[in-house]
Amino acid sequence: MRPMKRAVHIDFHTMPRITDFGTRFDAAELAQTLADANVDYVNVFARCNIGFSYYPTRLGTPYPHMTGDLLGDTIKECHKRDIGVTAYINAGLNHQLLTERMDFMRVDGKGRVYEENPVYNHYFRAPCFNTGYRDYLKQEVMEVLEYKPDGIFLDCMIPRSCYCPKCVKLMTEKGIDITDDKAVFAFAVDTLLGVFDEMSKLVPSDIRFYINSFPYEGTAPYCSHLELECLPTYRWGYDFVAAQAPYHRNNAGGKDLVYMTGRMVTCWGDFSGSKPDAALENDVYDALLYGFYPSVGDNMHPRDGLDKKLYRQVGKMYSFVKSLEPYTDNTKPAVEAAILRNKVTAENVLTPVTTADKGVARMMSELKLSYDVVNEDMELSHYKLLILPDEIKITDKLAEKLNSFKGAVLSTGCSIRKDCIWDYVDEFTPDTNDEGFYTFEGEVYGQKYCGIKMKSKYSVSDYVEPYFNKIFDGFHGYFYVPPKDPAGYSAIARKGNRVHLCFDIFKAYMEFGALFHRELIAHFINELLPERILMADSLPSTSRASLRLGDGYAILHVKVTYPEHWGNRGIIDEHNVLPAGRQLSVKGKYQKATVLPEMKELSCVYADGYTTVTLPEITGYTAIMLK
Repeated sequence: MRPMKRAVHIDFHTMPRITDFGTRFDAAELAQTLADANVDYVNVFARCNIGFSYYPTRLGTPYPHMTGDLLGDTIKECHKRDIGVTAYINAGLNHQLLTERMDFMRVDGKGRVYEENPVYNHYFRAPCFNTGYRDYLKQEVMEVLEYKPDGIFLDCMIPRSCYCPKCVKLMTEKGIDITDDKAVFAFAVDTLLGVFDEMSKLVPSDIRFYINSFPYEGTAPYCSHLELECLPTYRWGYDFVAAQAPYHRNNAGGKDLVYMTGRMVTCWGDFSGSKPDAALENDVYDALLYGFYPSVGDNMHPRDGLDKKLYRQVGKMYSFVKSLEPYTDNTKPAVEAAILRNKVTAENVLTPVTTADKGVARMMSELKLSYDVVNEDMELSHYKLLILPDEIKITDKLAEKLNSFKGAVLSTGCSIRKDCIWDYVDEFTPDTNDEGFYTFEGEVYGQKYCGIKMKSKYSVSDYVEPYFNKIFDGFHGYFYVPPKDPAGYSAIARKGNRVHLCFDIFKAYMEFGALFHRELIAHFINELLPERILMADSLPSTSRASLRLGDGYAILHVKVTYPEHWGNRGIIDEHNVLPAGRQLSVKGKYQKATVLPEMKELSCVYADGYTTVTLPEITGYTAIMLK
């Protein structure tokens, strides 16, 4: 397969009323723009979610005002410049086709094919994969493969319950109760998994194949690589990558890892302008931090083609990335802890990342803990610390692994089970209070989100009852809830290297940002894992750091840029600057520390098992090689 180290994803969903479509498009110019920007791979338009094909299709509908062959010419010109090309097909949407083939249409539980606002809801008209659309999509993929692309990208593969006659017949034959919403949705999930299998068999094994929008756990057997999609200024947010990247690098099984961000300020398809240079660079730095290759999402103008100013920005950025590749390629993360996550099932397939998942990832990133994110199917024995945040389901399989685990375990909230490692908790029941409190170092703090009430002979913190729950008694709304007294329950129990907190601390941290919650967790992590891979107390909590190991050397990544919040969005306006002189200690003995790629040598001193590096002034990000 062609390399995919510095990629671009070109969004191109074009409405039919653009009469001067493509008049300034030149495939050779597009390819040269990419080449000049140090791009080695691009995802481009075969067919968009509107339903228009950008090649002279025999099967579908070419764009009404198109002349020539945008897809074919783009593949040809990119190949001349040694740029790989994946052909994009929006498999989960095809509005144009569905205006002509109503029999392919998904029907919702109320018998509708239109849902909500057809301007702002892109999924108001969607196909059903149990109709003839399934065979149509197969034929479309085969037609596109005639162009000899380097890959196929199927987008918007999102499971949606369907009650069309075909689905109802199939569900009835399988004995599925069509009044059971969960069962109907699980059938939709199984349908898509079958589609993934069929589509993957059409694509030659020596080219790339990627299925987007469905959790990677379900698509991993079929995908040639992993693309983590995240527009952090849109609904994903800036905490998404920290929660997902350390998880998916375990799921990928050694396949290429790609972080697909975007230049858009608001959402995919936004023509209003691009993010500032610092914001786009920040996303690329995140890719480097987690060992992913960067991909920049763009939205190509249907008449004018690519924005040359943007690609000058991308070129500068990718030139820097390219200069690091001799050192950053083939490195592996140095990790000491694992954050457990529930496996994706039909019940949580649309929301695989919870608030608690984001909260624990954010907190561990702020504390500079070197962590993976894992599920119960992955190997746990080599980690020194396991964190079970708030709502982990302790299945029989996970219980067996926990019982044999020798390292430390920090669990919170409802992540607990009686017949397992929590023998130091005598009893526990769901906490029905709206607000609970806990004691720590002589002070009383709010939980914000209650989990369980527990009793333990190993208690190290009292549970403090509230005076009352939040109610309206006909006269007053009881909103202001003070703590009252301990009532014989434990808020935190500890036995040796096992600690359980009774409440959902990571969800609370993400929602409320109470720093005393982070201080509490830091206290126990420092006790459970006193010798960490990175000791970075002099760095601000807003910075991020990771260590990746190469053959005989290590790369220390330090990022200091972070977003401000404007309204409900995180926005990066400019890079933050960390003054020279801060120190960061790395476990292990290294003789030399140099800034990449210029090879500027830094002061480093070894003592007591750690190499302490005196950092230079950092504007945004730096990579330091340790040997």
